[in-house]
Amino acid sequence: FVIALATLGDGIPGADGADAVNIVEPENRYRIYLKRQLVKRKSDQDDFESIDSPSLPCTDTPGWTDLLGNTCEWYEQKDEPGCPAYVALWGVEEHCCYCKSNSTNETTNESTLMPSTSEYEEGTTFPTLVPVIAPSGNPIEIQVPTQTPTILTSTERPSDVPISFTPTPSTSSLSLTTTAPTTGQPTTAQPVSEVPSDYPTLLTRTPTLHPSVAQSDSPTEQFLPGELLLSNKELGIELSSGLEAKLIASTGKKLKLVDGKKSSLSFHSRMDGAGIIDLGDRGYVYVSNSEESAGGVYGLQFNLAGEIVDYKNLLSNTKRNCGGGLTPWNTWVSCEEWKRGQCWQVSADPNSQNYLMAQKTMIGGSQGGRFESVATDNRIEQSPVFFATEDSKFGAMRRFQANSTGWHSLHTDGELTYLRIIDNKNFEWTKNLTAARESAYSYYQHSEGVSVYDGRLYFTAKSTQKLFVLDLESSTYQLETTGLIFQGRGSFNASPDQVINGTKRFLYLTESGGETPGVYVRDIHTGKYMTIFEAGDERYLNDETVGVAFSPGRHFMYAGYQISGVLFEFRRTDNLPFP
Repeated sequence: FVIALATLGDGIPGADGADAVNIVEPENRYRIYLKRQLVKRKSDQDDFESIDSPSLPCTDTPGWTDLLGNTCEWYEQKDEPGCPAYVALWGVEEHCCYCKSNSTNETTNESTLMPSTSEYEEGTTFPTLVPVIAPSGNPIEIQVPTQTPTILTSTERPSDVPISFTPTPSTSSLSLTTTAPTTGQPTTAQPVSEVPSDYPTLLTRTPTLHPSVAQSDSPTEQFLPGELLLSNKELGIELSSGLEAKLIASTGKKLKLVDGKKSSLSFHSRMDGAGIIDLGDRGYVYVSNSEESAGGVYGLQFNLAGEIVDYKNLLSNTKRNCGGGLTPWNTWVSCEEWKRGQCWQVSADPNSQNYLMAQKTMIGGSQGGRFESVATDNRIEQSPVFFATEDSKFGAMRRFQANSTGWHSLHTDGELTYLRIIDNKNFEWTKNLTAARESAYSYYQHSEGVSVYDGRLYFTAKSTQKLFVLDLESSTYQLETTGLIFQGRGSFNASPDQVINGTKRFLYLTESGGETPGVYVRDIHTGKYMTIFEAGDERYLNDETVGVAFSPGRHFMYAGYQISGVLFEFRRTDNLPFP
């Protein structure tokens, strides 16, 4: 036991000594594990009570940085205790005390014989002395991996790049080649190639110690956006490591339902903006626009397991339904993109009194416009603010502040103002539509996606490939070229389109046109862009990625290609939610 104590710290992350490293060879891991068991059993006899005492302070792993070069101090400044915005992605809880569960400085409770995973590199597994409950309920034995990942030193990792007016280009090489309109009033339907990168690459697969939500034949890999693109030849896309995808719907084909039957309707064409309506214990509805000249909104209903239950038409007799947005009260606003288009509020909940009773909102005003997307600032719940973009050279973004909340707030009086950019720093909201249109022509022609997060309004201008970040409190803004500060594999160099919120960390952006259109994320804190997936062959050449939305628990992501008419379901192989 004296020998075990003397060598217990050898090779463990954070151990004292200049030669301490972050990677331990598998056979050494196993010996360390056995030593810990001997120490624990002896401590049960009160001979070594101080060894694993909860009173021992937690210390950060010396010299550790994440793959972006950020230290533990950076997480203390950017995130809440426990690091909820980052812990699922980078595994920072293994190295930073601030990011450990409950953000305490206590050591892990060792009431079981399995060692704490917080003291080892992610992917380290140990033989178990007790059965581990797998999804099937049968005991399994976890094997020691035969390889360990290579971690670069802190001096080899890229530094953090903040957002600025003139972003510094990435050093990465960025090549990866591979009916007629209806008339009348709208009605609702009746229920019927390898590229070099300065981003360190993890090439080994990382096992998980957590039981899977559902069984899968796919290997479990760490989810690192853009770090290692994996080819799915069948679907024709390149996926970030740690992701898997499957086709769930195709234009013109009926959908296979969970009960074995086929849907009564074929899947719609030219799908575009989409959102998720949460039905609680009844599942959820993927609401999707159709940008056909005949327009419309459709609902793909799922149960809690993510299986397709039904597919229905929710709105018809509209034109070119493009983007839209969700409301705080669980409805969908669908926007028409034509000269006199309007924005319609749609309920997809069969239990709602407004189900199949879509209604025109006040957002479009009396003249309408070529509207794209909608976002809501709900910080003042009794007076929510809605922002809508317009895809036109003179398309002024509009701001509608409701006087109440709930369904009827979008159909009664409120204040309508428009965005006017004053200079390269300041903006205002004005009632002068002409001045706002002139501002749009000068600064943000053809605005597209829009999203609100933490008092900031994000929107894209596709003609100039710009992302605007408006501070709603200070009335100042920042401007950047989308995809210019790019991290990892892939490229985001065509027109930005939709913008969708993540959870405290990422914005998700779709892409219109180009050789490899895809879906990308932007880190809110660093301004860096990374790939989620993109086209892997010529079938999607000059296509448009659309319909990004997340299931209520964010375990499923949905997105597809408009022209090709395919909708995919994505999930992380570690079964953690999308950040």
